Amino acid sequence: MHAEYRAAGEPLPAVVPAGPDNPMGLYALYIGRLYAIHGTNANFGIGLRVSHGCVRLRNDDIKFLFENVPVGTRVQFIDEPVKATTEPDGSRYIEVHNPLSTTEAQFEGKEAVPITLNKSILAVTKRA
Repeated sequence: MHAEYRAAGEPLPAVVPAGPDNPMGLYALYIGRLYAIHGTNANFGIGLRVSHGCVRLRNDDIKFLFENVPVGTRVQFIDEPVKATTEPDGSRYIEVHNPLSTTEAQFEGKEAVPITLNKSILAVTKRA
């Protein structure tokens, strides 16, 4: 990461001390040694694929996790751009996000990323 910023003419400091100016915010939960779920010193990037593998959260959200999630809790990332459910009361919900890119052209926005609707999604979207 340091080389990338240096090549762009924006060298990073060797260390950024903890505090409100730290780009990782005030709290971080590490997933192994390389990745973290952390806060941020700016709201830009929350929910976007703009980091080097970390997950950025709003500061109140990461503080809640930091204070309430036990060390060793399993973390699972789910790559499902379309999620749907039918609740016990019959209410139906569907959530759609842009799918993750699988090629460089998709990542750079030059190629559309198709969304596949499986049988369970189609069942939720049918009229009752």
